[in-house]
Amino acid sequence: MARSLFGDMVNYGHVKVYKGSYFPFDLQDEGTAVTPNGNMYWPEPMFKEDFSSETPLNKNWFMHEFVHIWQHQMGMSVRTRGLISKYVNYHYSLPKEKTLADYRMEQQGNIIADYYTLITEGYNTWKDITSFEGIHGPDLLAKYQHTLQYFLASPRDKRSLWK
Repeated sequence: MARSLFGDMVNYGHVKVYKGSYFPFDLQDEGTAVTPNGNMYWPEPMFKEDFSSETPLNKNWFMHEFVHIWQHQMGMSVRTRGLISKYVNYHYSLPKEKTLADYRMEQQGNIIADYYTLITEGYNTWKDITSFEGIHGPDLLAKYQHTLQYFLASPRDKRSLWK
């Protein structure tokens, strides 16, 4: 799944997916996965052995978390910025004057995950799980492609990282 978007940009050999809390004493919310250091930490009830064979919603969630791995490997301080993630807006719109770097860390996760869902599962599935707030017109895919233009051309392009 991840390779289809991130190609060889990510060092997959350094990525681990853990079942259990990142935080000591199980302080991680049961319904929250975290990816603070280039690895994913899924609470036991949410952990899946193979996310690629899961529901579209779980695939979308996995891809959102994988965006944080990409951000981490690109040099973003995901752990520090993630400290306030519980309090930020994950929703987004796609005005034509914005590219991916104009969105906050969690919004970037949702934009890339939602794009993945749109191109792999189709519009009907996408509309049920997206965080997109805007008009669902015939140019929807083009809006994503414009927003993600630098990322889609090369996931190594730092112009995609949140400023």
